[in-house]
Amino acid sequence: MKLDDLTQQRVVLLGMGTDMQAALGAILAAHPAEISLVDEAATQGSEMGSRASAHSGLQSELHGGSTIHPTAEHLPLISIDEAVETAQVFVRSPGFPKYLPQLVSAMERGALMTTPLDLWVGSLDPSQRVVAVTGTKGKTTTTDLIGHFATEAGLRVGLAGNIGIPVFSSAWDSAAPILVLEISSYQAADLQHVPAIAVLTSLTEDHLDWHGGVERYHADKLRVLSNNGSAAKVIIVSADSPKALAATAPFDSVVVVPPHSAAALPQQRVQNAALAAEVVFQLGGGRMTEQQILAGAARSMPGRLDECPGPSAESPAAAIKFVDDALASNPSATAAGLAWARQLAVPTVLILGGTERGVAARPLAEEAAQWAPRQLLTVTVPENGASLADRSGLEVTASAESVEEAVQIGVAALLAQDSAGGILLFSPAAPTPRAAGNWQDRSASFRKAVLELS
Repeated sequence: MKLDDLTQQRVVLLGMGTDMQAALGAILAAHPAEISLVDEAATQGSEMGSRASAHSGLQSELHGGSTIHPTAEHLPLISIDEAVETAQVFVRSPGFPKYLPQLVSAMERGALMTTPLDLWVGSLDPSQRVVAVTGTKGKTTTTDLIGHFATEAGLRVGLAGNIGIPVFSSAWDSAAPILVLEISSYQAADLQHVPAIAVLTSLTEDHLDWHGGVERYHADKLRVLSNNGSAAKVIIVSADSPKALAATAPFDSVVVVPPHSAAALPQQRVQNAALAAEVVFQLGGGRMTEQQILAGAARSMPGRLDECPGPSAESPAAAIKFVDDALASNPSATAAGLAWARQLAVPTVLILGGTERGVAARPLAEEAAQWAPRQLLTVTVPENGASLADRSGLEVTASAESVEEAVQIGVAALLAQDSAGGILLFSPAAPTPRAAGNWQDRSASFRKAVLELS
């Protein structure tokens, strides 16, 4: 859909998350006949937080257009049951549950559903090229690296989407000729447009409680590649992602073979860097060398298997390698981090746990089975650390109430080992609990706790 499709329609906003807050001005400027809001905090199954910003001024700009300052508190607040009786178009905040029975019934009766991202992409200047990056793991890193490599190649690009920058916000270069969007499965589920270039970084399992199963999760995710009978002009996938390769088999995809690195550099990051380099080549930025790809993969990227500064040289923990993998929000991502750590053949303590969402622990269990006894220990944190460790066959040395406490316990466990050094890996394998903020907050907590070690 595009913004003009909202004109003179009865529009219901599903949730007031950050994407919707940024889009609200543009939605109102489309002059819907009626507009109302369903409060996500009162809706069972929502991934969104409370409508905390409902009483603050909200701003939205679309490519230099007029700026409107609406206030969400002035919108009529209705229940989901009332919404399905009145709406012609639902505009859904990404985390708002798409598959509620009431919404499914309304769609069957002819109501339409879109998201702020779908409206924005549908309203773009046709001269702008969109690169869409999706995948179960690696999409944020790949998006970041596309921006880095493109800038080095002299290309003007804007980065937004699931990386934390709403597409309707004025916090990015939305007028750039090349727009790189990280797209989550929540956003992809209602995507009605295809990009010029689509990147599928990986495909395993995630968000199964929200999507209702692995098949629908995959189907929703793959809408980034093709939907409504159209496909992206270029689809890029890694040779190191078997399930992603299988999913792109119906297309004439570009298969990227990443270079291999020394054990100190996680191959997962090299894979993402190779995908990013291929995107830049497809955009006209030239072919990068293996050395350039490896150098990009080695950049510091907090939350993405990133070795972070440790305590002072005088600290007993100075020889420990502290690795921040806070963005690892599913078992597949954590398994990849552990596979890298296993190559280094040193004792490792894993800090594990977050919000449970019904994802199979199999990848983590398969990786844990390859470790020698006592070489891998686990410190669990709320909410699901203990149960996830149990399902994965991980040896738990202790439970902690916070990441900060887990750092202290993990360091003590490593110092008790006979060998010097080791790895303390914060790779939660689950999303950040709402009470703990977001992954950036937990990343910052981990790094701060490490620096404060005496």
